[in-house]
Amino acid sequence: MNVQQLSFSNWGENIKSSSTNYFQPKTEEEIITIIKTNSKIRVVGSGHSWSPLCITKGILLNLDFYNKILEINKETKQVRAQAGIKLWQLIKALKQHQLSLENLGSIDQQSIAGAISTGTHGTGLNFQILGSQIVELTLLKANGEKITINKQSTPDLYAASIVNLGCLGVVSEVVIQAVSAFNIADETQTIPFETVIENLNTYLTQNDYFKFWWLPPTEKTIIYQFQQTNKKTNDSRLRRLFQDRILSVLVYRFVVLLCKFFPNLTHAANRFLTSQIHYLNRIAESENVFIVPEPPKHLETEWAFDLKDAKAILKDYKTFVETEKLNLSFIQEIRFTKADNFWLSSCYGRDTIWIGFYAYKHENWETNLKKFETFATKHNGRPHWGKLSNVNSSYLKQQYSNFEKFLALRAEFDPENKFLNEYLRKCFGLEKQI
Repeated sequence: MNVQQLSFSNWGENIKSSSTNYFQPKTEEEIITIIKTNSKIRVVGSGHSWSPLCITKGILLNLDFYNKILEINKETKQVRAQAGIKLWQLIKALKQHQLSLENLGSIDQQSIAGAISTGTHGTGLNFQILGSQIVELTLLKANGEKITINKQSTPDLYAASIVNLGCLGVVSEVVIQAVSAFNIADETQTIPFETVIENLNTYLTQNDYFKFWWLPPTEKTIIYQFQQTNKKTNDSRLRRLFQDRILSVLVYRFVVLLCKFFPNLTHAANRFLTSQIHYLNRIAESENVFIVPEPPKHLETEWAFDLKDAKAILKDYKTFVETEKLNLSFIQEIRFTKADNFWLSSCYGRDTIWIGFYAYKHENWETNLKKFETFATKHNGRPHWGKLSNVNSSYLKQQYSNFEKFLALRAEFDPENKFLNEYLRKCFGLEKQI
């Protein structure tokens, strides 16, 4: 077990934390010992969250060395793994057995436990958040007790433990429901924003997965229509080199850097970048479609809204960005997910449209975040737990019907508040608790 003092910084470099000790256990027994012998603990994965979930003056527990595949059942397509395994490691292991995950987000660097705990999601109205692919998990409570939580046999605990924010205990193992490996037919093109709104229901129902990007103030959006297929891949190396490496990484980063020093160029730059997206029709392995090239470091907030209000919200969102004359050189991302019953899921009880408000710190981030949150709360939105927001416990209680039940369960599992930090106390209205 590695132990060291550490100043932790997340991927977005907006969160820094100095912990007394940084533990990297290799066995479950070591994790239990750490839990039993320390009074303040937060678990940290890859640091791909923007919210201050991991900030602590106590112990930071990292499971990077606790990342093994324990069992693959080819008949049930279920995989048991240690909680520290990264998504890319899991994808690689599944591929060797002709298996895949049915849905993914845009990044594969997160640990599986981190993705579950923060409500990470992909897109597609037939699919819930990533945590829905977990059918069983083992949790180590604040007293070191190990419990098994199963989708079928303990449904209430299961509903509470998916999106647990790391405050019910330490997730030790997970059982993942995989599917047979599949390819995706990807049709990408630019379409006017108004056309997307008018035909939104068609896009959502006629595609397995659908999302779109917008670079304000361009009138066109970049839409992504994905269909599962068993047809052979035809994605060329030349296209991947030009679009995924040269255009999406090198050219984009150069343009962003240019706009940082010459912000008046932002709108023209966004129009140029959108114009470089040409019609694409390819077939590729699913993970190569879901996962996008790593973007420049930036800041994110993302909110979930009721899908039934999607058209009105999108119109209002476009008007908001244009009226406020926001100078944003990063893509704005709109995705969709199916309703679920996880107590603290942003998609609880309603099919969801997500609006990802992404920007750089130098683009008046704090001011624009407050403006966006005013827009989001007006439309009854729920913030993504892994991204930045300033909402308080009163607002969250209004949004989640099981909020008080979750707090009661948290208090039962962690009566001494071992897994709480200042940010979670604020979210839960527990500022006075030590």
